[in-house]
Amino acid sequence: MWGRLIMANKGISTGNIPLDKLPEALTEILTDFQHASFDTRQKAVQAGAEVFKGAVEAATPRDTGKMAQSWQIKTKYKDRRYVGNTRVASGDVRRKTKDGTKGEARSDVPLSNVLEYSDNPHNGFIRNCFDSTESQIFEAIKNTIKHGGK
Repeated sequence: MWGRLIMANKGISTGNIPLDKLPEALTEILTDFQHASFDTRQKAVQAGAEVFKGAVEAATPRDTGKMAQSWQIKTKYKDRRYVGNTRVASGDVRRKTKDGTKGEARSDVPLSNVLEYSDNPHNGFIRNCFDSTESQIFEAIKNTIKHGGK
């Protein structure tokens, strides 16, 4: 770390760092801070994602239980986390067209989409789960940032 700036009869001193080395030292300190801040942000969004993942796992409808066990957090993008499910609906799924008729049959449709958007008793369970845990998610993010990523 760098010391305080001291003015003396001999000129300006930075304590432990010679004045001519100060720009490099400041650059290093600012870079370390930027990286530490980045790491803290990543830990914070991960903490929020973990809260949501736990809540959506608990809220997931149970048949075999495999869907509840298939929630994952994607960490591909910095400062973002995506919580998604890897289970797909068995067989073909037909989406309704705008006029209400059945559309083209599709396979490999995410089961979470089927449950979230089709007319069934679970319609909107993911959105409802997020809405009900939103304050807990943001509290986890805020606390992680407040405690420096811990």
